[in-house]
Amino acid sequence: MARVNLRAAFMSGLSSTVTAQQVFTNRVDEVAAFERSVERLGRTLEEAEVSPVVDRAQGRRNVLTLYGVGGIGKSTLSHELERRLLAAATAEGRDDVVAVRVDLAEDGACDIEGLLLRLRAGLGQLGSRWQAFDLALASYWARAHPGEALQDFLDASPALRRASRGIGLGDQIAQTVQDLDPAGLGGLTGLAHRAALATYRAVRDRVREGRLLADCELFAELVEADADYETLSYFPYLLAWDLDRLPPRGRPVRRPTVCVFLDTFEVVNGRADRTVERLIQRCAYLMPNVLFVITGRNRVDWADAGAGGELDFTGPQCWPNLHYSNDTEEPRQHLVGYLSDSDADSYLSEALTRDGEPVMPAEVRRRIIAGGQGLPLYLDLSVSHFAALLARGGRPSPADFGGTFTAVATRSIRDLPREERDLVRTAALIDRVGAELLRAGQPHVSNGSVARFLRRPFLTHDDAYALPYALHAALRHAIGEADRTLPDGWTDRDRSEVAARLLTWLGRRVGPSTGRVAIAQTLETGLKLSAAYGVFEDWMARATQRLVEAGQWAELGAGLATDPAGTPEYRAVLAAVRGVQLRRTGRAAEAVELLGGAGEGVRLGSPTAQLVRIHLAHALRNHGDYTEAAEIYRSLLEGEFDAAARYWLCDFDYLNGRFGTALGSLREQRSRGPEDEGERLRLIGHIWRVNARFDEATAVYVEAIDLARREGLAAAEAKALANLAQTACWAGDTAAVADAAARARDLLDLVPNPVELVKIRSAEAVAHAVAGEAGAAVEAVRSTRQLADGIGYRGGHNLADVAQILIGVLGDDRDGARRTRAELDARTRRSGGNTYWVPIVTSWLEGVPKAAEHDPRVEWVDGPAESLGRWAEVAARG
Repeated sequence: MARVNLRAAFMSGLSSTVTAQQVFTNRVDEVAAFERSVERLGRTLEEAEVSPVVDRAQGRRNVLTLYGVGGIGKSTLSHELERRLLAAATAEGRDDVVAVRVDLAEDGACDIEGLLLRLRAGLGQLGSRWQAFDLALASYWARAHPGEALQDFLDASPALRRASRGIGLGDQIAQTVQDLDPAGLGGLTGLAHRAALATYRAVRDRVREGRLLADCELFAELVEADADYETLSYFPYLLAWDLDRLPPRGRPVRRPTVCVFLDTFEVVNGRADRTVERLIQRCAYLMPNVLFVITGRNRVDWADAGAGGELDFTGPQCWPNLHYSNDTEEPRQHLVGYLSDSDADSYLSEALTRDGEPVMPAEVRRRIIAGGQGLPLYLDLSVSHFAALLARGGRPSPADFGGTFTAVATRSIRDLPREERDLVRTAALIDRVGAELLRAGQPHVSNGSVARFLRRPFLTHDDAYALPYALHAALRHAIGEADRTLPDGWTDRDRSEVAARLLTWLGRRVGPSTGRVAIAQTLETGLKLSAAYGVFEDWMARATQRLVEAGQWAELGAGLATDPAGTPEYRAVLAAVRGVQLRRTGRAAEAVELLGGAGEGVRLGSPTAQLVRIHLAHALRNHGDYTEAAEIYRSLLEGEFDAAARYWLCDFDYLNGRFGTALGSLREQRSRGPEDEGERLRLIGHIWRVNARFDEATAVYVEAIDLARREGLAAAEAKALANLAQTACWAGDTAAVADAAARARDLLDLVPNPVELVKIRSAEAVAHAVAGEAGAAVEAVRSTRQLADGIGYRGGHNLADVAQILIGVLGDDRDGARRTRAELDARTRRSGGNTYWVPIVTSWLEGVPKAAEHDPRVEWVDGPAESLGRWAEVAARG
């Protein structure tokens, strides 16, 4: 289904007698609002004549927003609401209440694949079968991640691994697939792309036959749509559809209660680019039978008409409860205010006790309350300061407390020994820390100091993460400000030097065997350090290239600053990523313009400079400027991307008819792996093919096909099969062409590549022409041009021209053939490539001698007479 149509369809501790208590201040209004929201959503779903999952025009009343300044206690409140929800369910003996928690500040939390799988993992507590979602996911995964096991992806992210393993998510999804297609199981859990293909085809074929989930509207469209993030962002609808059809549980019959807690929402709705927020908003809109509890610093503007264009579902008709005018009906938006003085006093009285009585004197409590003005984080830090004074044998007095939040942060730093002061400053530089990272930032600090620091109460801990500790974001900022007033405070240079050490440590985590999820998370952290502290390391350019080569370019760099902040290298990396995104979406001219100036200020010859230039060359090549692209590839020889540059220079030689030169270079090249070897074989095959040595070309393409099949490289196998069709077509063997084309198209369902579809269609045009099927040949030429125009692939018209000229020659329309040859000649000369096609078609029109004279610079492998003579025989056979 076309993208625009798909979108349109969905839019209709202390060692003393003092006891430290974990205190939750009773925010009565917010707790009551949550309880009413849960009850109200359940009643709305029960009373609806048509489920809002099906009726997507119904306004959504399933979002509760709790917003307020940093440190006000929103995350604590969110966790408490979740605890109360689950505790109440346990007390009632209910097993149909589910909570899913996502902290959007976590590494990878904004990745739509990870987010959806966490939602699916949470719902998996209600049952193991989610047929619509699981089968659509299997179809998507087979195409978007050929050769990558789903379980490997689930295990790569700490938060996702924790969520999925508790219910055996991978096994649940695999069982759903196996129920439909036992042969396709390996496509999801293993590495065989053949099994993945079987899975996708089994789902697709049953959908087309109306034998699978015919009552799930838009299921077929989602299965057939492109396997990309845009399509995936509509999959929450399938989760909601499955949830809507779960068998009711208990007596009386009731629906399951599902709450999704989205914390630190300012990470996504505080960005200039609202792409991630749009994807998350779709989740909320398409799952109206789930309560979304959003906590963040900002009020959401989804009900405001002004958000239209950036977000899909906007205005009061979509979100009637989120508008400013609604201050009564739940769920709605709530400003989380500061604690009242009585609540704050209760908090301080219960935080530290001895024999059940408050340790903190009333005068101290009053002083803290006056300074904190109800900010829970301020109270937390004051309690920590009081405990530290007690631990040192002091007698805390009111004068030791009060002041601004920055003053409290200053006291918190002063309370620490010198080594730990440097550790807290280090922790304030980065989102998450661990013992090894802290040692890297402060190599002269003792292990004991690190261990003591990590036990400090102002650090949160989550052992699901490789870097399990974190400071509150507001505290991180306050420490940075407070540190400037301390005698031993760090200067900007000190911060940059420590950030540079942290960046080096992060880079050592990115090795040859590091998975793409870990690389992406590490790179994101590194780029944040780079933007904030003006540091950069070459590994970030290399990591960027690895992710691009792995196809992970769609969300790379999302949410990072694009203003002049950061080093020139930082800005260049972001520009390179943006250039890839433009090029891969058919906007090569924009990519050329962007990348042309992206290297300004970057050290010449650095990996970053080379990263920008290689992607500039790729963009130029896509735009049809082969000559300028080749100049850039030559400048990259002996550098970071030498192997890629050499390959593309061989390709340039081939495009310009320097066949012997290209063959010699290809035979000397050493491949970096099976992917490189497959490309090398295919280019050798191209050279044999355009020299009309079709048997040699066929043999090399078959070798490339076998290699790709052994290694599970679906994209490479599809390319080689398309090339095989381009070879068989010259003999008029329509059956062989049809077989190779069908096999290639099956694989291209897994790994879409529209350029290969153009090549296949042009091969079919030639085969029909040689076989004497003129009508079919003309139609195939027309559709070749249509496909080429649809993706901006100028080279597709060269292939269409060649087929059209052959049709004209065989149909005795030589004047028409000559006109097409003139167009082909002009186009190839402008682009600086594929010029050898003109002498080839000339051999059909005017004979071999004239053809050899046309462009004597072409290095025909057997000389012009023999090579062009073989081409002339093609037309003679037809």
